[in-house]
Amino acid sequence: MNILSLDTAMGACSAAVIDIGHGFVRAELCEPMQRGHAEALAPMVAQVMKASGRAFRDIGCIAVTTGPGTFTGTRLGLAFAQGLARSCGIPAVGIDSLSAIAANEPANVPLLVASDAGNGHVYAAAFDDMRRQVQAPRVSTASMAAQNLPQGCWIAGTAARTIIEASGRPDLTLSAAESHPIASRFGHVAVTQQGQTVLRPLYLRPPDAKPPGQPAGASGNLTFEAAGTAAAEVLAELHGEAFQSGWSAAEFQSLLNVPGTSATIALDRGRPTGLLLTRQAGDEAEIITIGTRPADQRKGIALQLLSTHLSNLTHLAVRRVFLEVAVSNAAAQSLYRKLGFREVARRKGYYTRAGGREDAIVLSRDTAGQGP
Repeated sequence: MNILSLDTAMGACSAAVIDIGHGFVRAELCEPMQRGHAEALAPMVAQVMKASGRAFRDIGCIAVTTGPGTFTGTRLGLAFAQGLARSCGIPAVGIDSLSAIAANEPANVPLLVASDAGNGHVYAAAFDDMRRQVQAPRVSTASMAAQNLPQGCWIAGTAARTIIEASGRPDLTLSAAESHPIASRFGHVAVTQQGQTVLRPLYLRPPDAKPPGQPAGASGNLTFEAAGTAAAEVLAELHGEAFQSGWSAAEFQSLLNVPGTSATIALDRGRPTGLLLTRQAGDEAEIITIGTRPADQRKGIALQLLSTHLSNLTHLAVRRVFLEVAVSNAAAQSLYRKLGFREVARRKGYYTRAGGREDAIVLSRDTAGQGP
């Protein structure tokens, strides 16, 4: 099978046509660039397709990086891959950018991939000597990323030297592999390891610009981390503190195994402080739950978390978002209305309370033409 592999998430733009059945690259291009991906990608794809001697009807799958990386670059690559896949009637699969960079290193050694995330932080993910991911992509300080690395670990990525310096360890080795994703290297990994088939951008931190409507004095140290089933215990802990009837880790695992469902954790200086769980189906999405620890409420954390999530949904072609809130929860209603949500229905006796049952207000917000 021939696959078309694409990357625009970081400091390069690359495309390749790979014959994974015979194990060779038919054509590839990769150009380092900090900006201009939008103008470069389509001509680059046209060039590699021509050089490969294959037509789009010969492509069986498209592989693309999902982030972390620049917000604009990540969205561009995903939108291009999704649009092309639909027009060709073929699947598209995603691979996170750090796993893509790990594919650049051929040595069979434990590997940490760390890329500069700005503001003194790094994106980091860890892999064993068989390139199995043992630590999912996260955002942290260099010192935190350098903790608990196995003996003789190699470090790759734009923040590799920073990690080694922060560790103070002489046994860590600086990888000579390229520090950005290269389409010809990661495409087969995304396909053969059955990468993400519901393409979503992996944003581990909010944009450098604060979301519109962020209150003065809101925390400026927040980062956002995508959370999978491995984070079920953390999600359950956060939910249990935020709500009277908290959900268990098993319940979060079950929810996250449903296609289209994803979770985000808000971290304040690396400390989990809030969560958001959402489910997308076509061009609609539902906010299943959102909450913050009681000690961290009234700091604008929920507003930042939801604002950034709404912005991400807009770029995923979601046109309408729904959520439910108890009629007695005036503070939450105020937050949602501030972000453009409006009541569309009520569900009688939806919530079970100690004194009986309580109605739920169903709120909705169209994303088209609205900012967060």
